[in-house]
Amino acid sequence: MPVAIVGPTSVSAAVSPLAELGSALHAAGAPEHHADADLPPMAARLRRRARDWAFTTQAIRATPFVTVWGPHEEFATQLDHLRALPARRLAAQLLRPLGADALRHGQARGLGARVEALVESPGPAVAEFLEFLAESWEGWFAARWPAVRPVLAARTRRFALDAAAAGPVAALTTLDPSITAAGAGVSIAKVRNHRHDVSRRGLVVLPSTLIHPHVYVADVPGRPLVLIHPVAPGPPVLSTRDLSRRLRALANPGRLEVARAIATEPRTAGEIASLWQVDPTLVNRHLRALAAAGVARATRRGRFVQYELDAGAVSALGGDLLGLLLR
Repeated sequence: MPVAIVGPTSVSAAVSPLAELGSALHAAGAPEHHADADLPPMAARLRRRARDWAFTTQAIRATPFVTVWGPHEEFATQLDHLRALPARRLAAQLLRPLGADALRHGQARGLGARVEALVESPGPAVAEFLEFLAESWEGWFAARWPAVRPVLAARTRRFALDAAAAGPVAALTTLDPSITAAGAGVSIAKVRNHRHDVSRRGLVVLPSTLIHPHVYVADVPGRPLVLIHPVAPGPPVLSTRDLSRRLRALANPGRLEVARAIATEPRTAGEIASLWQVDPTLVNRHLRALAAAGVARATRRGRFVQYELDAGAVSALGGDLLGLLLR
């Protein structure tokens, strides 16, 4: 169940300080899976404000953090774009992460007063958000930006060279191991099954020094699709299909017993059937299923086939699952 991006004929790469600020705010609010983020400490006041606006940078980002106005704009220019928007329109963009029924979902997440203000009194609420952005940049992230920007710019240049030399699909597959060529586009190993046709709307890729372990796809209607990717490719990730096959193989009680029988030493189906007094045909079926799922290895010795549990694959399942969920 991957995310598919098809028709990537018009693909560009850009550097966005506002998008990277969004990644920084997300990482600061989710240290459990961004432990390697090298971020400066926040002042107590800013930390409180960041918690208040955290819903705009969590699993689904508010539209300002996934909007690309120009490939090389500075933060001040991006902030001016936001200030120029009518308050009600910007408020609606900030509510994007909560969906159509923002008031109800906001109440369920303890955001009732803030969401209500964005809906009913957008002027003051939007002004507060813009002040928060300016404070986050000037008092927290701006000092990091001079070191980050050249890294992001170098990655966009490399993407442009790859796209010119090998085409956009090949260039996209260099961004992360979770992105592979598929049909007329690419497939991203994610839990959600969705298809984006970008042949008319275009695709913009944004590198980030802080997005890892995520690969984020932002689908804002009427705008190019935005793909935010780690500036350095992350580790390989199992596909949903392969991970599901492994989990299903081990979820069967009979196969789990057979897996236990080969956990410490290799055995044949006949040996297992004899020792545990189980139907050899059933044992053989379980062993083949474990091997097909990638959690057991088969070795032929003459006319016998021995099976051994792949302890590394089994041990990695938790990390594989979390990696896919976070991707």
